[in-house]
Amino acid sequence: MTEAQAGDAPDPLVSVVVVTYNSAPTVGETLSSLAAQTYPDDRYEIVVVDGGSSDDTERVVAEYDAEFHVVDGGTIGACRNHGIDVVDAEYVAFTDSDCAVPATWLRSLVDRMVDAADHIAGIGGPNRPFPDDPAFAKLVGSLQGTVFGSGGSPQSHAIDRVREVRSVACCNVIYDAAVLEKHRFDGDINVGEDAELHFRLSEAGLRFLFDPKIAVSHHLSSDIASFTKKARSYGYSMARIQRRHGKLIRWYSPLPSAALGGGAVAFLADLTAQRARYVPLLALAYLLVSAYATAQVYRDRRSPLALFVPVLLAAQYGFYGIGFLEGLTAADPVPQELP
Repeated sequence: MTEAQAGDAPDPLVSVVVVTYNSAPTVGETLSSLAAQTYPDDRYEIVVVDGGSSDDTERVVAEYDAEFHVVDGGTIGACRNHGIDVVDAEYVAFTDSDCAVPATWLRSLVDRMVDAADHIAGIGGPNRPFPDDPAFAKLVGSLQGTVFGSGGSPQSHAIDRVREVRSVACCNVIYDAAVLEKHRFDGDINVGEDAELHFRLSEAGLRFLFDPKIAVSHHLSSDIASFTKKARSYGYSMARIQRRHGKLIRWYSPLPSAALGGGAVAFLADLTAQRARYVPLLALAYLLVSAYATAQVYRDRRSPLALFVPVLLAAQYGFYGIGFLEGLTAADPVPQELP
């Protein structure tokens, strides 16, 4: 239902919560984009929740019309919950402090949310690299748009139609506030807090609508070190979250670790038999997977940098798998950042 269809009825009130930590270089870009929304100024507010930054984040936020709250030492999950606690609106939207949203972002999310069925907890869309981001970040964005780069996660812009999904990225989402009154983020979780909440929502029969046209710009990993660190961190957190629930949250999450284990077994088997039999077969399978992903990335980027996709896939799978194994064996199943 659009504003015109609603007649004289006012637009729903929306609170936009931005969680931040040491984001002085990027949070201004985020808040500037939120200030430029086509949604009526008197029908939405911006709330920034800071996890205890030590840089100039607070000074940058003060330049914008936004409330500023501090949860010193708080996890991302705890900061998101604090944002929910201090707002009073019909809908609660989230984006991150390294993102920028289009001017029509809130208008598009609200219009879809108003018309959504009762079992829809929220609306989300893809996140893509900024046009002026480094070439490596754009390559990562294209890789994550492939089925092998993202496991088919709806953050991928390869999903080209509106569809129901079990989870969306929390850097681009709007929730029905009534849902968040009953279901909160886990305040112990610092990575993967959205996946964990959305798993519980899906278990309760709720779903999200994914709209590929409602996209936000997101600063992705700009070098191999940050890329592999993030992959390891996601693997670590996902393993610990799944340990807590005692079941798979995402079916594909153990596969990189299984591939690492299978590769080690194949190597030992070939070494014992003194003949190359299993390792070449695994290498061939990987080459086929990476060739398919490379073709998809090249089609998206039209850049020779697509030739680096096999290296990036190996790094992503390898470090995610290592992190997952570390998470499985960690003493405390509460998912925090890597030690």
